[in-house]
Amino acid sequence: MKSIQLLLFVLLYVSGLHSQTLSGYVYDEKENIPLQGAFVYLDGTTISASTDSLGHFSIAVKEKVTSELIISYIGYSNFTVSNPFQYTKPMRILMREAITNLDGVVISKVKSPFSREDMLAVFKENFLGISRAARSCQIANEDVIEFHFDKKANILYAKSLEPLQIRNNYLKYNVLFDLTNFGIKYTKLTLDRRYQQAVYFAGTSFYKDISGNTSAYKERRTAYLGSVTHLMKTMVADKWEDEKFGLYVNGMKADPKQYFKIKDTLGVKKITVLQGVEKAKPLNINVSGETVDDLKEKQKRYKNRKGVIYFTVIYDDKESYFTCPKGVFYIDNNGQYFPISNVRFEGHMSEFKAGDMLPSNYH
Repeated sequence: MKSIQLLLFVLLYVSGLHSQTLSGYVYDEKENIPLQGAFVYLDGTTISASTDSLGHFSIAVKEKVTSELIISYIGYSNFTVSNPFQYTKPMRILMREAITNLDGVVISKVKSPFSREDMLAVFKENFLGISRAARSCQIANEDVIEFHFDKKANILYAKSLEPLQIRNNYLKYNVLFDLTNFGIKYTKLTLDRRYQQAVYFAGTSFYKDISGNTSAYKERRTAYLGSVTHLMKTMVADKWEDEKFGLYVNGMKADPKQYFKIKDTLGVKKITVLQGVEKAKPLNINVSGETVDDLKEKQKRYKNRKGVIYFTVIYDDKESYFTCPKGVFYIDNNGQYFPISNVRFEGHMSEFKAGDMLPSNYH
C-alpha cells in the first residue's frame, strides 16, 4: 500500500511540473475599473478563460505553448501578451477603447469595380481555402466584413469589424478568428485567380470542440497528415522516413541532417538552416571587357557565396516547397514554428488556409 501511495505521489508531482498557471486582472485603461466577462485565450488553441467581477482570470496550462495571450472585450482593442509564461506573478492588463480603422486603408464612398458578392466569394476562397474541410465552413457573421479594392495597386483588402464566427462542420470546431489583415495582390484589375500575385492574411484564433459524442479523430488526423505542423514535428523528431516525408534539393533525395541543425533553446527547438553553396558559373566568352583574371575572381566569389536553398518536400505524392532566407526559425512542442515570416511555403502546403487549421494544442 505504501508503495502504491508513493507511486501516486510521484506521478502527481511529476505531472505538476508540466503545468503552469497564467493569471491576471483586466481593467479599463481610462476609468481603471475591472472588466467582467473579458475573453482571455491562448492564440490558436482551445485554452481560454473569462474574467470575473474583479476582472480576474486564471488559466491552468498543462503544457507550455509559444502562443500569445489574447484579451478580448467588446468595444475595446484586443490586448496581446507575447511570451506570457515569462510572467510568474498575476498580470495587470489595461484595455483601451477601440477605434475602428482598416490599418491605413480607407473605405471610401467611391464605387468599387466589383460587387460585394463577388469580393466575398473571393475572400472565402482565399481565407478558408478550397479543401473538403474549407467547403464545410460557414461564417455566421459575414456582414461584419468590409472590402476595399485599390484600383491603383490592384489589391483587394478585407477587414472584420469583430471576430469572425466560423463553424467548421468537417473538423468539428467553432472558431473565433480575429482578422487583423487580409490582402490579395493582382497583376491587373480583376478578381480572376489566374492573376493573383500574392495572398496574405493575419489574425488570432480560438477553437471550441463541438464534436460531442461524434468522434472527429479521422477527419482531424487527415487534416494533420502532410500539413506544415506535421512537417515541423517530423523535422524536430528527425523521423522523415517513419512519417513518410521525402526531402529533395535540386531534384535529388537529400539527407535532412546535412541541412538542418537542431538545438534546444529556451524550451523550444532552434532550427538553423545550413544553406547551400551556389554552383560556379562557367567562364563564358568575354563580352564585357573583363580580363580572364577578373572572370576567375568572379567565379571564385560565386563558389563562396551562400545561397538560399529551395527545398522540395513530398508527402503522399504531393509536392510542397519552402525556403528559409534568414537561415533560422524555432519550433515549439506542438509543432508551431515562428517567426512565421522566416519560412516561406509554396505548392501543396500553401494551399491550406484557415478552414484546414487545427488548434496548436491538437494531439
